[in-house]
Amino acid sequence: MAAGLFRPGELMRAGCAGAAFFLILCSYYILRPVRDDMAVRFGADRLQWLFSATFLFTLLVVPLFGTVVRTLPRQRVLPLVYGFIVIKLLAFQAAFASGPSPLGAAIFFVWLSVFNLFVVSLFWSRMGDSFSTEESHRLYGYIAAGGTCGALAGPALTAVLARHLPAAHLLGLSALLLCLAIACVLALPRSGAPQEGRPVGGSVLAGIALAAKRPDLRRMAILVLCYTTVSTVLYVEMVRQAGLRYADSGERTSFFAAVDLAVNAAALSLQLLGTRRLVGRFGLRVTLPLVPVLMAAALGMLAAWRGLAALAAVQVLHRAGEYALGKPGREMVYTALDAESRYKAKNFIDTAVYRAGDAGSAWAIAALRGLGLDAFLFAALPAALLWAATGFRLGERHDRNQST
Repeated sequence: MAAGLFRPGELMRAGCAGAAFFLILCSYYILRPVRDDMAVRFGADRLQWLFSATFLFTLLVVPLFGTVVRTLPRQRVLPLVYGFIVIKLLAFQAAFASGPSPLGAAIFFVWLSVFNLFVVSLFWSRMGDSFSTEESHRLYGYIAAGGTCGALAGPALTAVLARHLPAAHLLGLSALLLCLAIACVLALPRSGAPQEGRPVGGSVLAGIALAAKRPDLRRMAILVLCYTTVSTVLYVEMVRQAGLRYADSGERTSFFAAVDLAVNAAALSLQLLGTRRLVGRFGLRVTLPLVPVLMAAALGMLAAWRGLAALAAVQVLHRAGEYALGKPGREMVYTALDAESRYKAKNFIDTAVYRAGDAGSAWAIAALRGLGLDAFLFAALPAALLWAATGFRLGERHDRNQST
């Protein structure tokens, strides 16, 4: 089977990349249910404040990241950033030894919400240095599947351990896995491109200008904004209903972990069986708009029936589709762009634009509720339709460029 899928030299690179992504997402998904429980503690009706703080913190981090990318050789950026995150996780572990305070819970929610995006975005930026556009069409689905296996293992561990261990112990385990991910990335064979050992250079804030100027990057930003709008509407309502259904913190954490488990099981099946075939047969013009079209139909269903089980099912469709089709599809587009777009503009879109969508949609939800309007119909559904139209335009342009 491997001989038919991998060309000479690709198996080692894809194996290291898949192992690294496994460890990265396992590390994060151990902590995601803990973060969601801290959101319940803070209060579902006040989540817009957490999303706003996350967005502001992201704006502070973006120029720092731009400075790192501007000055360091590209292969050193990921180990440095990941090493810093490991140190912060160990600091939180020490701070949470006697249990998190309400303020500590809010700070951890904001911090993890920012750095989980940098971790994943930076991983895919590094992959753009190791795989060509043609290779990405064939291999990114399998690399993403490695991450999904980690995303399955993480919540499975948390679902079992959260009832018996304090959050501080989970932070230490997450830090260990991230250290192992650094080792896998360092073991990734070099692509051989001479530019790989050079800094990206340019302005610290060049990613903002590039994202505004280049049509493909503007469309990428619109896709991310639409995705986060739908995500936030679903998330706020699910947090609210989970708080009503489960009074115990351990039960809430286990519920969120079970949802994560279902999401990643569905995503893994799609990544192994569908991503490569769908992209190879229909191109990105079909792959990118497929999930938002399905989400538009699902959101219409939720307007009539909004129980916790229905919300969880739609959340599974939404996130599994993003992990298996939407995210790999966007990363394929990035492989055809220059290094400054892949590192600076991409990370600006994946972090600052992403969190701006979170914050803006959270405040929009609060405003719509104040007016007595349904956020599913007046925020999420229009976003899903715009998401589908923009995905088709972006995918069609990419497919046309690759065929010429």
